[in-house]
Amino acid sequence: MSSLLSSPYVEALQTFYNNVGKAYNDTTRSMHSGGPERIVEAAGSAVKEGSWVLDLATGTGKVGFVTASKVGNTGRVLGIDISDEFLGIASEAAKRLGVSSYVEFVQGDVGKLALPDAYTTRCFDAVTCGSAIGMFPSVQTVLDVIAKELLKPGGIFVADMYATHMPAKLFLDVAVPRGFQPPLDPKWLSDTETTFRNIFADSKLDLKSITLHVASQAKWDASTAEATEKLWTSIAFDQTWVSFGLDRLGAEVIEEIKQAWIKGLEDYKNSDGFVVAEMKQYIAVAVAQE
Repeated sequence: MSSLLSSPYVEALQTFYNNVGKAYNDTTRSMHSGGPERIVEAAGSAVKEGSWVLDLATGTGKVGFVTASKVGNTGRVLGIDISDEFLGIASEAAKRLGVSSYVEFVQGDVGKLALPDAYTTRCFDAVTCGSAIGMFPSVQTVLDVIAKELLKPGGIFVADMYATHMPAKLFLDVAVPRGFQPPLDPKWLSDTETTFRNIFADSKLDLKSITLHVASQAKWDASTAEATEKLWTSIAFDQTWVSFGLDRLGAEVIEEIKQAWIKGLEDYKNSDGFVVAEMKQYIAVAVAQE
């Protein structure tokens, strides 16, 4: 499968999502509750009976299945993702829900997108992307493809990002000044709205709106030394979407980052020792130029 992928970072993402695939829906259920529905709602009349919709970085198909309920069997939904595990889960769900005749999931790297033969240039009424746009190695390249090759003139693009994953934000806050080169722009976690505005500024997509929804309250266990160590391992070594390439800094610098990160956690702990933060969903809607 690696021949489909454009970089070591994308391969690392594939490995990460394959590893978390089976537990992903359960672990994100509370955090992402209502999120897919809000993404599809934001697309408005572009997602209706008979529409053709592409869902980029579809994951386990959450957005795709909400879309399917709108377009019906006269429409089409195509979901693309790099993770074999996610795609297997999504495809099985499509069969179970009885929508596999018009909902299709295929493997692909968004960075060098290749569509199945049934899909022609600018054939989609809407393109969606749930919680992944900040992790694309070249967001501008993806936006250019969406505008010039995927969306019909006047078609709608909807993308969201969640903030703030506080332990990940704190990791970037202390790691970047110490020489770490992050795989995603830290501003996606610290200033999501401005980052959305910046990526659309020079694209062929006209940004129409950015809306904010307080999705949930998240908490992470840092109540004991053991729990904090487990959280550090998760952020610094398991979460390749935020920590890829950390090992290049060497053990001494990594330990310095770790200690600064642990110190930073103290400001966000509640009385029980948990780091607590609101998870906010930012949804951007843009329109393809004629």
